[in-house]
Amino acid sequence: MREPTTASFQHNGARSTMRGCTDRQSAVKSRGKRSTLLLALLLLVPSVAAQAQTPAAPPAGEMPPPPAPMGDMPPPPPAPLPPAAAPPSAVEAATKPPTAAETMPATRPEALPPIDVGAWVRAGSVFQSATDPKDLGDWHMDTSYIELHAGGKVHQNVGVTLNLNANLLHGTAGIMDAIISFDLAEPFHLWVGQLLVPVDRSNFAGPFFMIPWNYPGFLSVGSALQVAAPKEGPAGRNTGAVVWGQVNGGQFKYLVGAFDNGDATSSPLFSGRLNLAIIGTEPGFWGNSTYFGDKDVLAIGVGGQFQKHGSLARATPVAPATMGLVLDDKDYSEVNADILAEYKLGGGWVTGEGAYYHFTVSDMSPGATKDSFYLLGAIATDLIGPGHIQPMVRYQWANTVSSQKAWNLDVGLSYLVKGPALRVVATYDHTKLPGTGVTANSVQLGAQAIFF
Repeated sequence: MREPTTASFQHNGARSTMRGCTDRQSAVKSRGKRSTLLLALLLLVPSVAAQAQTPAAPPAGEMPPPPAPMGDMPPPPPAPLPPAAAPPSAVEAATKPPTAAETMPATRPEALPPIDVGAWVRAGSVFQSATDPKDLGDWHMDTSYIELHAGGKVHQNVGVTLNLNANLLHGTAGIMDAIISFDLAEPFHLWVGQLLVPVDRSNFAGPFFMIPWNYPGFLSVGSALQVAAPKEGPAGRNTGAVVWGQVNGGQFKYLVGAFDNGDATSSPLFSGRLNLAIIGTEPGFWGNSTYFGDKDVLAIGVGGQFQKHGSLARATPVAPATMGLVLDDKDYSEVNADILAEYKLGGGWVTGEGAYYHFTVSDMSPGATKDSFYLLGAIATDLIGPGHIQPMVRYQWANTVSSQKAWNLDVGLSYLVKGPALRVVATYDHTKLPGTGVTANSVQLGAQAIFF
């Protein structure tokens, strides 16, 4: 067994002393050799510790071997090179120098978000005879509708929205929304232009964000139509201004507006709505009749409208016949209340919705709706393939000024791949209007997609 290094140093030192070196030069030379060897050992120890793991303890009674000479140690690996920086793009290389205003924090331009764009499409067909609405023996397209959406911020608190729509079957196209929005604070916003009339949940949701394929309040059989919806305008819009706000992130929301439908000679239509979310929140101006399982929500809302001289009708009196036509000039008013409840259920969800409307209209409009309501129930399954299956039932009822009844039943089945962004719907529709034999049956097939 080789002698330990420390013992070797001690033994060599003792042997040098025993030689009895008499001259000072030999003593100095011996101490210099020991100092040089000790210095080499001190330099060697940290290098070995940095490049090798600590060896396992030797067996009992056996001394560890001396470290290898420094000349036998492999050189340390080179340090990794930093990643090469990507060369600047042509645009970056040619960036113009900043202006004085851009370098001053107080006058530096704000970086506003880009303009958002989107495309919404609905396409559908119906099995129904064109000559006999009760007969399902014919097929034709009944929906080909698109919306193009664009909007963005022009200032930190000012936005612009421009939405276009087109009904390709009817050959019509136009501006749906043209809004300048002043978003000053969460409790206070002012939106002006052509925009949604705030009155009920259905108008804020529109056909894209409700469960049924057909919008409520319009019961039709052939060319006959029973309207049981508030005053709004094309696509639920009108020209005017709306003040609205919310608290607690949309737990409570108010909206009130005045509209003239582009007619300065008529009295303005005043319309408003209050919404309270008891469970969850419903933030923002726009609304939903379903959240497609995204959250639990229980919300109630009330709305109303008023327009002076808003209900005009002409009718022929029974007597005397010489009076001819008479004008009934009456103020129009409407009140409504609605409720939405939607809860997650396993991997699916269940939805219940209802609304009631009361209208004050001219007594000389016997076919006008006086009262109406609808009730809806739906349940969505867990994921089956890439989407959810959702059966739905909705019942609508309307009572006219002359106490004639109209009603409608929709039974639908949807497959929801991405909620409202991608869904297909099959619906059986049965409608009965006032009068003898004014009945319709239909089976509708529709698809909806939203790009945003």
